[in-house]
Amino acid sequence: MRMTKNREAVLEIIESSRVPLTAEEIHRKLDVNLSTVYRALKFLEERNLVGSFSVGGPRYFFKKKRHYHFLICEKCGKLFPFEECVDEFLKKLQKKYDFSEESHLFLIHGICKECKKEAEK
Repeated sequence: MRMTKNREAVLEIIESSRVPLTAEEIHRKLDVNLSTVYRALKFLEERNLVGSFSVGGPRYFFKKKRHYHFLICEKCGKLFPFEECVDEFLKKLQKKYDFSEESHLFLIHGICKECKKEAEK
């Protein structure tokens, strides 16, 4: 199968995003059917061009060969990117297990400030 214009467009959206995106978020940026977006994502993931994860809700898609760090709210599901990295810890893991990292995804689950405020009301 070849890389179609729709697949290229989906890949460009993912590559230009600072945060992983859901299929619905990608769909809102394109003038194609949602099913086309899902087919493109499946194609891209099968070829290891994008990765994905789910944390009990929607599936998020992200560019491979990059690392991500997020706080994720257990109430609203929102992702909050953070810049601090766990490089030293990863270096120790790689050495201990003779493992070569290609990318990583670091998620910290908790409750965001807005959801805490709502709970206090």
